Parts: sequence; C-alpha cells; structure tokens
Amino acid sequence: MSSHPRSSFLRSIAAPGLAALVLVLAIPAGHAEVTRTGIEPWYQQSTADARQRAHALTAEAIDKHQQLLREDAMELYEQALTQWDNPDIRWNLALVLEDLGQYLRAHQQLDGALRWGEALGAERLRDVQTRMRALEIQRLARIEADGQEPGADIKLDGQPWFRGVERRSTLVLPGTHYIAAIKPGYFPVSRSVYVTAGQQAQVALAMDADRVVDTRRWTAWKPWAVVAAGVAVAAMGSGLESRALAQRTTAAEALEDRCHTLTCEPAPSPAVYDGAATNHALAVGAFAVGGTAVAVGLALAWLNQPRPHRAEARSPSRIEFTPILSPQQAEVSALVRF
Repeated sequence: MSSHPRSSFLRSIAAPGLAALVLVLAIPAGHAEVTRTGIEPWYQQSTADARQRAHALTAEAIDKHQQLLREDAMELYEQALTQWDNPDIRWNLALVLEDLGQYLRAHQQLDGALRWGEALGAERLRDVQTRMRALEIQRLARIEADGQEPGADIKLDGQPWFRGVERRSTLVLPGTHYIAAIKPGYFPVSRSVYVTAGQQAQVALAMDADRVVDTRRWTAWKPWAVVAAGVAVAAMGSGLESRALAQRTTAAEALEDRCHTLTCEPAPSPAVYDGAATNHALAVGAFAVGGTAVAVGLALAWLNQPRPHRAEARSPSRIEFTPILSPQQAEVSALVRF
C-alpha cells in the first residue's frame, strides 16, 4: 500500500496548526503570523540579494516544518540566518529546536531575537519573552558562579566561561555540571553541581595559593625563653657564689684574729662561715639547674627549626544549597558530600 495518502493526511492535520506558529516571509500575507513593513532595523542591515536568498530558504524550511521534517527544517532555517539575521527566522528556528528537544539552543535563538526589542512589535515581543520564561522554568536550569581570585580562569563543563573576580550565571540543561577555577600557582578548584529544571545552583570558587610554607613545632620564642630562664638561674647562682666567697673571706679573717698566738683559742665556727657554705651549695644547684635549662632550650631551638612543606587547599563545603526558582515551588534542596 502506498504511503502517499497517509503523508497527505498528516500534512492536512499539521499544516493548520503550524501556520499559526511560523512566519512566511515571501508568500501571501494570509499565511504569515506577523506583517512586516520593510522598515524594521534588520531590513536596514541587510542587502536585497541576501534577503532574497533567505526568503527562498525560509519558504523551503517552512514546507519541511509543515511536513514534520524538523531536522531538515532546522538546517534550512540555519542557512537562512547566515544570509539574513532576521528575528522572525530565529523564532521559527526556536520552535523547531523545541520540537527536537534542543531547549538550550531554542532559548539562545529567542534571546537573539529579543535583542531587537520593541522593533519586534508588542505581540511578538511578548511571545518571545513568555516562551523564554517557560523554557527557563520547565526545561532549563541556571548555574551561578562566584569567581573570587583575580586572573583565575573559570570553566563550565570543560569550556572557558569567564575570568577573574566576577559573578556570572548561565542557563544549562538539567543534570550534572562541572565548574572549575584554574590559575598558575594556585590549587585548582572543581565543583560538581546537579540541577533540575527550574532550579538555580550557586557556587563559590575560593582558591588557595599552592606554595611552600615554613612551620615550627612550637612558637619561635618558646625555646629561647627556656634558654633565657636558664641563663637567669645561672646568673643567680653566680651571685650566690660571689656572696659565699665574701662570707668565707670574712670567716677566715675572724679565725685569724683568734689564732694570733701559737695556739688558737677554741671557739665554734663563725655563723658567717655557715652562711658561706649554704650559699655555695645554692650556687652549685643554680649552676646545675641553669645549665640544664640552657642545654634544654638550645635543644628545643634546634628541634624547632622551620620545616618547609606545601600548603594544603581548603576542603570544599560539604553542603551546597540551591534555591528553587520555579514559581510553583518555594523550597531548598541540599547536596551532601561524604
């Protein structure tokens, strides 16, 4: 059985519906969605030959579109745009891309049409804005990155995005995306974000310098404080020993006074001699303690020499909050890493 009757039947059903969506630029006005005067700015920025080639390609694309040959229509619309940057062709291309599930590209085409602003006409401008918003809520997600290091290259899914200290957002397809920050001399930063349609994820990209740093076991002054304490104790011992020597000299003079004849008069040891013995013992102890403290302090100072090693990158936040932007939802989702 021939497929021609079936094809004709499909065309008879599809054509009326598509006629309300697509713009025919070079066929009778009754089939066109909007009427153009020819004084719109995109007419002024093109040549007559380019417009004629774009008209022919667009008419063929619309025919393919009505036959539901969407990929063929897409290619023809794209060829037409290379001849003439016309927002109405972009509108048609966006519709085909939506049908093909290429929602991000469809949004990009609508955004390209939107740059003409009020020149589109109130109705078309409203339609473009409404369709863009619907795509953002129902089909696309948004990622916002906060670059915090001057000169760092920010990449999205391996592709260059922007550079330096800046906050930028972009639309993406729902799913898992990877944001990275790279700069020579710094630890690279990489974050993975899973977003669903209508959702926005915010990612901060703080970076740490990849450098050699010196660390010590203790604060630098502590071993030297032990050395200073040892020196102070030893100095105190020196003072005690000097006092002991003076007391011994005094005791010897007193003993000489009692022994000025051939025999010495028996008498107890002078008290000053006992004091000299005590101070000498204390001085010896102070010398021992002070010397030990100085030796320990010097050993600690040697052990406390700076040790070079690479700095470590900070750990990423374990929880990332992503607010839902859909007007039908007001919730917050959390991504927890283990």
